Amino acid sequence: MARRTLAFISVFAIMVGITSVSFIQAFSQGVENSVLSTLFQLNPTNIYVFNELGFVSPTDISYIETLPGISAVYPVIEAHGVVQIGGRIINVLVVGVNNISAILGKVNLESGTVYPPITAPFAVIGHDIGNPVPNISIQPGSTLILKLSNGNSVPLTVYGVLEPTESVVIGDTSDVVFIPLGEAKALINPPGYFLVILQADKINDVNTISTLLNYIYGNSLTVTTIQQTISSVKLILAGFSFMVITIGSISLFVGAMGIMGITLAGVYQRTREIGIMKTLGLTTKQVLLVFLLEAIMVGVIGGIIGLVLTFLGTYYLDRVGITMNVGSNGGSPLILKIYPSLSMTDVLTALIIAIITGIIAGIYPALKAAKLTVIEAIRRD
Repeated sequence: MARRTLAFISVFAIMVGITSVSFIQAFSQGVENSVLSTLFQLNPTNIYVFNELGFVSPTDISYIETLPGISAVYPVIEAHGVVQIGGRIINVLVVGVNNISAILGKVNLESGTVYPPITAPFAVIGHDIGNPVPNISIQPGSTLILKLSNGNSVPLTVYGVLEPTESVVIGDTSDVVFIPLGEAKALINPPGYFLVILQADKINDVNTISTLLNYIYGNSLTVTTIQQTISSVKLILAGFSFMVITIGSISLFVGAMGIMGITLAGVYQRTREIGIMKTLGLTTKQVLLVFLLEAIMVGVIGGIIGLVLTFLGTYYLDRVGITMNVGSNGGSPLILKIYPSLSMTDVLTALIIAIITGIIAGIYPALKAAKLTVIEAIRRD
């Protein structure tokens, strides 16, 4: 019973260690995939400017538009409101912007088109607003009554309905109502802009423009680029990986000590059995292999259980995703959606780590068993 209990503890420790190590690999792969997909979705010449403590003023935008190397400027306004569809009240995020693709990258529409950049009560709505309840859908040309938190209301003509979409700028778009910037200014009348998206003439101009903006505005405005977002993601990943690797390494060390204890206990409790093995013709090498395989089996069992748990975890997280704010200085609106992914290479790596852990932990006890002489083993009580 003592040996079984110790074996269970060792398997559990190996399982925790392997789960930690394999999940790090899955998380890292998920981050890499998310960053790559982000680069494909968003224009790499985009520069994001915002004020962590307030708004970007119209004066700032007028000045930014005069800077060299900038081909387009897209101010963004945000507000909260509600729409009522089929007797159901839906809380929505209202985003005023003339170019939806500046926020979403590729605009995937379920139906309809995007609105023209003019001051008019037009809207492109999120998937959940367009499909609020079963058997009810909002089609292009329909009218929605939008009521804002400031008391203003307006009938909006739906131009398009988005497919389920995640944006690195505003997150989930399922409950978002996009309207032209001029209409948003008339309805919301904000003191400034929540965000300004700049587009550089060339990707080589991005760093030059962001450095210039930082020099001009200092800490009053925050400037973020796609490249900076990737660096922030790598920094977050490095910190997370270090923490979990440390925990996993401790668990693997504890598991290795447990395997060594089990194997040593087996050597002491089965001394006479070792003598009988050698009497029956087993060589020193074969006895060594018997005890070494027992240690390896404990490592492999713990590794397989750990991988199964990792597969279950990554399967769930791959469905819901992990949403992370990856902005610099903790204030960036850029959101990254991560879907952990475990490849066959990761699986083999984790199993190899488990086997190596078992081999290292089992070598000394196995050698001790193999070196016992027949006479010494048989006469031992």
